[in-house]
Order: sequence, then structure tokens, then C-alpha cells
Amino acid sequence: MFVLLVEDDPELGRQLSSWIKGEGHRLHWLRSGTEALQWFADQRCDAAILDVGLPDLDGFAVVEGIRRSGVEVPVLFLTARAEIADRVRGLAAGGDDYLTKPFAFEELMARLEALVRRSQSKQPGVRRLGNSTLDPLRRRVICSREAVELQPREWSLLEVLMRHEGRIVPKPYLLEQVWDIRFDPGTNVVDAMICRLRRKLEVCGSNIKIETVRGKGYAIEQTHP
Repeated sequence: MFVLLVEDDPELGRQLSSWIKGEGHRLHWLRSGTEALQWFADQRCDAAILDVGLPDLDGFAVVEGIRRSGVEVPVLFLTARAEIADRVRGLAAGGDDYLTKPFAFEELMARLEALVRRSQSKQPGVRRLGNSTLDPLRRRVICSREAVELQPREWSLLEVLMRHEGRIVPKPYLLEQVWDIRFDPGTNVVDAMICRLRRKLEVCGSNIKIETVRGKGYAIEQTHP
């Protein structure tokens, strides 16, 4: 699995990096909450280990930020705080598990692997249309020429459209499903993201088309040579 570690303690960070890589996993190490939020804007991982006591944003603020952006990666908090109130706060913020320091590495790995298994079991199945496959684990679209990574809301938007293949999907429904907005914000946020998706599908050689149905919404369909 690919793990993101957000830990400002250099010694603990080095130990965790060495241990996790030694188990055959990939790992990327960041030292601050701000870096983590920036990283999640366009990167993906299978699980995140997040220290609560970061020097800028605390871990609770970081997980709240990534959840608001639509990122559903499993998050394991690391902290020296053992109080029940802190554990409850971490879980309420969007964390999935909580491990207090000091801890045994074996327990950390067992918890991390359990989180990833549960997350993968909840993933939607692989969706295919034409020559294009939606990969739910890595959130990317695989077409005839290459695989293209999708940002969280690009993924959600394409997945919703593919679930309703051949049918018109109204813009208010897309706003609710992808942005959790239940009113018309008066912006072109859907149109702009549809344009980005079309460009990415074109780049990877996809033969599916997102059609604008004026005054009604959008529909996705397979095109033929």
C-alpha cells in the first residue's frame, strides 16, 4: 500500500519511514498540516498516518479540511493525548482510528492494514464504458492510450455520470451528489469541471462523451468511430 505520513518529529518520522518501507510498502513523509492539505489537492494514497500535534495546523484541522474536499482516505491519528475527549474529537473530525504514543509498531501496522481493508471493501466496483475503465482504488480513468489521475471531485462527477449512463443527469443532482450543495450557488462550478473532465478523457484516448443537454443537465455515452 501507499502510505502518507504527516509527522513533525524527525526521529519518529525516520523510524516509521524505515519500518513501513521495510514491510514492502511505499511511503511519503510530510512535516506539517499545511503541506498535507496541499498534497491532498491532487495526490492519492491508500492510508494516512496523521500526528495530532503538528506545528501549524493540528491533525484535527487537517482531517476536517481533507474531508471537506471530498477525500475519503482512511486516517489513523497518532498522539500523546490519551483522554477520551480527544479521541472522540478526532473521530468526530473524520478520523478512522486513534493510536496513543508510545505504541508498538506491530499494532500500528495491524490497525493500518485493517483500515485499508475496510476502505477497499466499501469502494464502488470497477465501471467500464466503451474503451474506458474507472479504477475506484486509485481514482483514475484508464483508456486506450494511458491512465489519467482524477482529482476527488472529478472522480465523483465521472462516477455519478457513469452510474446514469444514457440518461440525463440534472445539474442540481450533480451539485448535491458531488459538492453536497442543495441549492443553486449561481456559479459555473459544474460546467468548469465538466470541461476539465472532457479534456482528460480526450488526452487518454477515451471514446466516451459527456454531452451537454441545454436546460436539463449532462449525459454520458459511448461514441463510435
